[in-house]
Amino acid sequence: MVLKVNLSLQKMSESIDLKNIRFNFIDTEQTDQVSFELKPQLLGVVKSYDQDVLADIYQDNISMAVWQRQLGAVSQYAESLLVSAPNFVFKSHGSSEQLNTTLTKLLPDAQHKGLFVEDVTLLVDMFACLFDLKEVGLRLNVLSSAMCPRFHVDKIPCRLVSTYAGIGSEWLHEAHVIRDRLGLGGHVADHNSGLHEKGRINRLNVGDVALMKGDEWPTSLGRGVVHRSPSASDTKKRLFLSLDMI
Repeated sequence: MVLKVNLSLQKMSESIDLKNIRFNFIDTEQTDQVSFELKPQLLGVVKSYDQDVLADIYQDNISMAVWQRQLGAVSQYAESLLVSAPNFVFKSHGSSEQLNTTLTKLLPDAQHKGLFVEDVTLLVDMFACLFDLKEVGLRLNVLSSAMCPRFHVDKIPCRLVSTYAGIGSEWLHEAHVIRDRLGLGGHVADHNSGLHEKGRINRLNVGDVALMKGDEWPTSLGRGVVHRSPSASDTKKRLFLSLDMI
């Protein structure tokens, strides 16, 4: 079966054949530093400053694709939202046009608000285009505590996450995971349950757009991306966005 997708609304006028797509830089920096027990097919993480990297999520040996970017003036609005609406919570679903209209109404007015809403709308459009969705589930929250403090895997096919302000999401390379100790299954009190004793915790940067495969991706075979929410507090809040398939 040939999987095709028209990812970039600005750069691609035709759908592309993902069997022939070029690979971007695959992050194996820490996986080669530690000798762990042999595991079936260690999945890679691909990163690029080009938004087209998100299409690499369709590669069977890729578990996460990260578009690395700078937010510019968008970050100024995001930071202001932490102050003007410290308890802001928005969860809904719809087309990009519907979500754009709703966010424009609900978000407080401030400089660069339009740029911020346009950026969120762009991510919704890209996610919908990539997975051929008519509607997208959107969650945009100001967080003062970790939503999911333990390492875990999402029981979904794929999710887009991005942090607009504060600390980015944390994740583990496959070689650094002990899966039968993840979450409550680890029977340990600390939030590092599932992390190999010689493993290393990685963190997304502010502005990064990451597509993470979950356990229900057809070829994941129960090996979705292991990740968790970073710590947050009333003095160190986060503005976090996630997009889901509907």
